Amino acid sequence: MDDCSISTFLTISENRSRILAVIVAMVRDFEVAEDLFQETVIEILKSEERFDPSRSFVPWACGIARNVVLQHWRRQSKAPSNGVSDMMAELALIAAEGNDDTWRRERTALRRCFQRLPDRMQRLLLLRYGHNVKGKQLADSAAVRQGSIRTTLARLRNQLRTCIDTNVSQRLQEANG
Repeated sequence: MDDCSISTFLTISENRSRILAVIVAMVRDFEVAEDLFQETVIEILKSEERFDPSRSFVPWACGIARNVVLQHWRRQSKAPSNGVSDMMAELALIAAEGNDDTWRRERTALRRCFQRLPDRMQRLLLLRYGHNVKGKQLADSAAVRQGSIRTTLARLRNQLRTCIDTNVSQRLQEANG
């Protein structure tokens, strides 16, 4: 691997979560997203000479990730029938283009907020979003009624978003004054 490839690989590593977020938003399956991320890394390394260093790396890499997902859908003949995945990908791209400091603050706040959740709720979130467990298996594994999984997850996501926003706001106020 030459110096350019090593530098590109390090940049990919630094921005892994942002690139992966775009893929997850499109395919909504973490295991598939992990595989597609690996394909994305290969494509980025193959086309690194086409990258314009005067532009931001993350949007360029996320564009490649989007193309990898579209190729995956063509191979699987499973392109989504509605525009939801495209919309989610666009939102993830917008988020990926965001300020690095904002990204770090929110990620740190997420860790703090997640740790404040009861163990049972942490387990539920990890099973659903970390291991892509769904339905009855998720309900059984997390000891939650199957009928209330969606509501519980929606409440947890809202609770985390509120906590993150509050945490980030407090940290910014402390830093500014």
